[in-house]
Amino acid sequence: MEDLKFCIGFSGLTIRFHFPTVVTLTPELTDLACDDSGNADEEFQIKLLTTPLPLNGNPVSTYLGTHVYPADKGWLRVYTPLTAENGCQVACLLCPDGKHKLYYPAQKWDFYAHPLHLLHLIGGEYILLRHNALLLHSSVVMIHGKMVLFSGASGVGKSTQASLWVKHLGAELINGDRCVVMEKEGAYWGGGSPWCGSSEARRPDIAPIAGIFLVNQSSESKLEKLGWEAFMHLIAETTVNSWDPLFMQKVTDIYSGLLKRVPVYRLNCRPDREAVDLVYKTIFQKEYPHGSI
Repeated sequence: MEDLKFCIGFSGLTIRFHFPTVVTLTPELTDLACDDSGNADEEFQIKLLTTPLPLNGNPVSTYLGTHVYPADKGWLRVYTPLTAENGCQVACLLCPDGKHKLYYPAQKWDFYAHPLHLLHLIGGEYILLRHNALLLHSSVVMIHGKMVLFSGASGVGKSTQASLWVKHLGAELINGDRCVVMEKEGAYWGGGSPWCGSSEARRPDIAPIAGIFLVNQSSESKLEKLGWEAFMHLIAETTVNSWDPLFMQKVTDIYSGLLKRVPVYRLNCRPDREAVDLVYKTIFQKEYPHGSI
């Protein structure tokens, strides 16, 4: 069978998919399409099942219908709500060498062959951690060649703050929901990802992080610079495999280094220009010239 390949790139990483049949590519993939240089950082071979996968013992984790099993070559994630009538599963085998497999029931492939569905199954937090990176629940904008991240629980206004930066400062919206945070040679970079929620903003860019702002709604706008107390706030908004001690240790190491080098603030704010100006002046130590946008 012909090997049908497609590559996407984001945050300096390249992921290659090997499809078993021709599929209709949608913006989830085409927005991030890149040339296949032959040196992909991660690969996913899609396999169609006619018999169920063998499972190794009991799952080490069960969450929202996803069961994680230890495997000879990594971790097998089985998505039980997507099991076909003949018992064949939708599953992802994540391997430490970056050569992963995605499994789909052959009889259901026409239904599951959708790139958005595919991207939700590839274990993004696992493959990123292999490259000293993690996935932070945040909206991220780029300005002056720097990334500014707005993080916090759903509904606190992080997307609103990002949109205000676009409106008032001409910043570029890189992602509205998930930012890649990457450590490279002691520096910390923010980047786009395919996982953008409803924002439809999935830019591939990567740049140094100027600051991270933990957003809270308030009747007035003010900033509080945080120290180590920011650690638990960041962990709470990070996609983690809490059942994997090595995973958790590496996330801890990344954030421990980040908190020494990247300013993190609590931002209490209203959804207005005042909050934008306050954050901008704090990061760049100057006023933004009003009237230029």
